[in-house]
Amino acid sequence: MTPASFFAAYDAFGERRAGSAGDAASAAWLREQAERTGAEAVLVPAPFTRFVPGDARIEAERATIAGLPLFDGGTTPPEGITGTLGALGSDAPIGFAEMDPAAASLPGNAFARARQQSRHQGIVIAMRTKPDGLAPLNAHDIEHPFGPAVLQVAGRDAARLAALAASGAAARLVVTGTRVPAVSHSVRATLAGAAPPLVLLTPRTSWWTSTAERGGGILAWLEALRALAPSPRMRAVVALATCGHELGHVGARRIFTDEPALARDAALTIHLGANLGTAEEPHLTVRSNVDGLAERMTAALVAAGHPRPPIEPVTGGTANGEAHEIASRGGRYLSLIGRNPWFHAPEDRYPVSVDLPRAEAIARAVAALAVEVAREDRQVA
Repeated sequence: MTPASFFAAYDAFGERRAGSAGDAASAAWLREQAERTGAEAVLVPAPFTRFVPGDARIEAERATIAGLPLFDGGTTPPEGITGTLGALGSDAPIGFAEMDPAAASLPGNAFARARQQSRHQGIVIAMRTKPDGLAPLNAHDIEHPFGPAVLQVAGRDAARLAALAASGAAARLVVTGTRVPAVSHSVRATLAGAAPPLVLLTPRTSWWTSTAERGGGILAWLEALRALAPSPRMRAVVALATCGHELGHVGARRIFTDEPALARDAALTIHLGANLGTAEEPHLTVRSNVDGLAERMTAALVAAGHPRPPIEPVTGGTANGEAHEIASRGGRYLSLIGRNPWFHAPEDRYPVSVDLPRAEAIARAVAALAVEVAREDRQVA
């Protein structure tokens, strides 16, 4: 499968939100692709509480704006709540703000703290992205929802809502939904060898199709498995494509709770995060808590054909995405995360949002470094 055909096939599944039909179909497809590399691959169930959105809208001055509830926030009665609309942090019963969808990238983020401290009965947030589509915030507290009801709306509605908030317009906010038991699945692929293993980690679910957001990481994950399977190596390989990234890393947390040594004691976890090879945005953060490893990855990327100027190698600091799960458990990680003008938006679709040459270069570089690490007979130090 060429990179172009990979992205076309990946995009064809459509929405892959955890617990959806697209989630189940894409999990089965990815398990099959992993087995074709020569690895043994299985689906690992991750039970979770699924939020099914209901009526979600704000009405003000004879206008109705529909949106999506915050999945780990509160809800309103079916008839909604009424009150004036004002700026977030004001005394208005319903607060309004514009936000970047990356604002909830880590647990305990600033918006979560604002919700805990809020005096508002409800909140409306307009999500700003390049296309100003509806780009939801991640729901880290899906199992323990809290705070006032929050309505997420498309960025294209921001100007109208800001004007209504500035005038203190009377509004009705309706945010409803149900919570039901559900199961998603992570894909776990293994190659035999000595312990401690090399771990390849990438998320596979998302709010919408999210082709550039997630596809580049999965392409590199598969390319690394293809390179590792036939190569002489000292150590085992455990490749995890985890579910529930958008819901507090449900799949990764389940696996690392059941197998704490996998995160803590692995020779190295290579985290293939969001936006690897996104069109229009070449910036790539290469972060590791191992001295010299970010620079080593940078050299591999350049050798594979990735331009050097947009690469930012960093040692230490705060790990993002599923790399945070490794760092918080004391493990060694190498993390690659890019940027995406269409981040979390439904408009993130192939071919518009994907830069194939950079996605291919990242995949080649990750595969080359993974082969080097798997041949070493010690932990990466």
